[in-house]
Amino acid sequence: MFRRSLLVVIVALCSPVYGPRVAARVGDEPIGGIEAVGDRQSGPRLITDPLNRYCPESIIVKFSGDVPEEDRDLVLGRYGCFVVQTCERGMFHRVRIPPSEMPERVVWLLDMEGVVEYAELNHYASLYFVPDDPFYAPYQWNLQNEVSGGINMEAAWDIEMGDPNVIVAVLDTGVAYEDHGRFRQAPDLAQTLFVPGYDFVNDDAHPNDDHGHGTHVTGTIAQSTDNARGVAGIAFGCSIMPVKVLDTRGVGNSFDIARGVYHAAENGAHVINMSFGSSDRSRTIEQALAFAYGRGVTIVCAAGNGFADGNLPSYPAAHNDYCIAVGAVRYDDTRAYYSSTGPHLDVVAPGGDLRVDQNRDGYPDGIIQQTFTVDPSTFNYYFFQGTSSAAPHVSAVAALLISQGVTAPDMVRAAIEGTARDVGPSGWDPEYGWGVVDAHAALLYWMP
Repeated sequence: MFRRSLLVVIVALCSPVYGPRVAARVGDEPIGGIEAVGDRQSGPRLITDPLNRYCPESIIVKFSGDVPEEDRDLVLGRYGCFVVQTCERGMFHRVRIPPSEMPERVVWLLDMEGVVEYAELNHYASLYFVPDDPFYAPYQWNLQNEVSGGINMEAAWDIEMGDPNVIVAVLDTGVAYEDHGRFRQAPDLAQTLFVPGYDFVNDDAHPNDDHGHGTHVTGTIAQSTDNARGVAGIAFGCSIMPVKVLDTRGVGNSFDIARGVYHAAENGAHVINMSFGSSDRSRTIEQALAFAYGRGVTIVCAAGNGFADGNLPSYPAAHNDYCIAVGAVRYDDTRAYYSSTGPHLDVVAPGGDLRVDQNRDGYPDGIIQQTFTVDPSTFNYYFFQGTSSAAPHVSAVAALLISQGVTAPDMVRAAIEGTARDVGPSGWDPEYGWGVVDAHAALLYWMP
């Protein structure tokens, strides 16, 4: 009854509208939206300009063991540096450098100090999505379809819809989860369960979305479902912890991202979704991931959209000891043209391809959820494409597995990888990993 009634609603919302910022409305609720964004790729393109790859005014430093504060300050002072912020849990510091100094030089000098465990650039990471050719469409082919099957959600929902005690932390641009100041809750998140999160960009307890990406990602994981409105989420019975680590441009730095990981792990998150990345490796983030993994958290990351731009490994996804790296496929289960490949890739999931209409419904094939594009109080349904749209499919399936009692990250990974639909060469390969995630098969993996 649930799936049939949802389909009727979605079909009723269909409207063949084209052009920039067009929305069809029923009553007071915006039900469809399109935004033209020129030739912008479903990003981010990994930042390659050295002037924009890291914070120019600060670096990250971690001292060895219990170095007294006065010794720490003496070492930093030799280079005109001082601590401006500390993450107590990871015991690493954001260190201000002199305006006349190059960050690379200061990192090199501090790395040679015997009391310094490491010094590194405070790298930026940016989003793996940007809406491309914008369309409104009625069907979530990514969840279920008659050709490839999507991720086989209909059979999966018959087994598990999610436990509210299972928490997925969405580290992103925030989520439109509350009415606060100029921000409004997305109408199609009204029945979604939220637990307190944090905004590490603005250092406050209101991680509201001022970009739109985090809200779209959250919708794939746990959009309010069976509510006669809009679209469905995969693990809609689970709870979301919004953790804002990316700013209004969709950019964040290693210091804030690492703090967000520690926060999620220490405040009850079972899954962390990270739909962003950088070509630069951060030891600060890597140590935070190791901590979260050691606390039993399953970490899922977008593998990157850089196939045509050098196909560089993307971090944090390439930290394969701790993360499940997710690439993107389109409707026919072939790799999406932008999806990065490589030895760290674990599985793939629907990420869309807005250049084609393979299911022949009259609309380009993307991943649709409710979000906003400019005004965080005006919502529509938008198609996005990218590996950042693929990753939340896997995070949601992980949450369903944990809802069944499969809690250890390695067991969650084994179920997801061991039941993936093999669509490339037999076994693992660098283009598809172990294959397309299959929610139903994964939920059966550990069942007696």
